Amino acid sequence: MTDYQTPTTFRRFRLPLRALLIDDRAWFLGRDLAKLAGFRPDLDLARKLDPNQLRSEVLRLEEGTFSTELLVNESGMHQLLLVYYYHPEHRGLRSWISDEVVPALGRQSSTGHQPRRRLMQWQGHELNLMEWQGALWIRYEDLPRMQGQKPGRDALVGSQIP
Repeated sequence: MTDYQTPTTFRRFRLPLRALLIDDRAWFLGRDLAKLAGFRPDLDLARKLDPNQLRSEVLRLEEGTFSTELLVNESGMHQLLLVYYYHPEHRGLRSWISDEVVPALGRQSSTGHQPRRRLMQWQGHELNLMEWQGALWIRYEDLPRMQGQKPGRDALVGSQIP
């Protein structure tokens, strides 16, 4: 079973900034931050930032694909924009991230313990599960596939819940 996160996409000047909260800290996709700030995303950020300012995570992107992405935390973002790639126009970018993006991420997570998505390999297939309240949940439609059966359209017609 692989644990993955789904980032929230914010837009500034038609460019995406995907971000998420991990352990109540804001993390941003390094390549999105690079595009917004105008530096090459293939630069070695690991040499510029401290180890606690970077991490790699498996993310589920908008297209439904999974990708291992390099994430930069808020402290690393400020260091990149103030020290390594300083430009006077980055003040607006830093303000937007600090004043709008980070509070929006906090509002999303303030509703209490949120369910987490998980991906599980089962008999050569990938199944999307949800971990919530200490249990793993699966969609009803995926049960026949777990049992090795092919679900038919008429499988649910005869069974009605009273």
